[in-house]
Amino acid sequence: MTPAPPRPKASSANLGAAGSLGWLKWAVPVFLAVFPLIASDLVLRRFSQTLVLVLAVLGVNLATGYTGLISLGHGVFVGIGAFGMANFLDEMNLNFFLALPLATLLAGVGGLILGLPALRIRGIYLALITFGFALAFGPVARRLGSITGGPSGRPINRNVDPPAFLGLPEEWFPEYRYLVSLIVVALWFVLARNLVDSRIGRATRATRDDQTAAVVFGVNPTVIKSGVFSISAAMAGTAGALQAWLFPFVSHADFDVFLSLRLYAAAVLGGLGSIAGAIYGVVALIVIPAINSVLGVIGSDAIVFGLGLIVLTYFAPNGIAGVVDRRRADRDAKQLEA
Repeated sequence: MTPAPPRPKASSANLGAAGSLGWLKWAVPVFLAVFPLIASDLVLRRFSQTLVLVLAVLGVNLATGYTGLISLGHGVFVGIGAFGMANFLDEMNLNFFLALPLATLLAGVGGLILGLPALRIRGIYLALITFGFALAFGPVARRLGSITGGPSGRPINRNVDPPAFLGLPEEWFPEYRYLVSLIVVALWFVLARNLVDSRIGRATRATRDDQTAAVVFGVNPTVIKSGVFSISAAMAGTAGALQAWLFPFVSHADFDVFLSLRLYAAAVLGGLGSIAGAIYGVVALIVIPAINSVLGVIGSDAIVFGLGLIVLTYFAPNGIAGVVDRRRADRDAKQLEA
């Protein structure tokens, strides 16, 4: 019997490459745990809002990256979730932990209703329809004063404090809101990961890549597309509901067409078809204008972000997640050659 070949030994260089990104697996949880202990209340609330933004971008990524539905209107579902949350808390006097899933469900149903007519078409035409929804949302919201507060918006007058049995002092309320936001976003990420790895996720990617072939193998494109689009809208709705909870004032101006465009741009920058791409995209959305503010090169952050989007799209068409995956693949190939 031929003896098995000796197992190649990893060099110190390869070990270093293998650990170049592995430290993130423990560094990120440590950072998320320590950050609320060292940040001010305002900074912590802003960071909580960033977590919520990641969830909205994840919704766009699920619709566009995995299903192939180009959505330029997910800001509408963020707005539906926010206004729903405001009315559930103030008008119906519901508990926060009941109002949040109801606002999520409301946005999901809105995504299903708005998406079904649009799913009969593909590509740029679908993008134009969702863009039209985003353009129409502001004027419609201004005219629904009893729900949205009209042109001036509406505050959320009810104070949603932590449950009494926790016994938290008032100075710990920002940490409580941060922790709840983090848990909700993490649960959505787990759900999204399980979804894309499931049979439904495989059917979704098959529909995106070749709808005709997917039909041959028994996939119903209408059911798949409408279902996933509704889930992605529900994600955006949760983001809007949490935003309204963190900053208790909602206005139609916060959910204009530019929000939808920023969400889509962040999804493209981060990498479509990648769960982690939502995180990378929001980081780019924040870091690129921040660098410009420090350097003072161009007066408008919007122009800088637009230029950054063009450059990154040209040099990294698969987004930041694609760059990370390519580096990981190169590292693994070098390990096999060693």
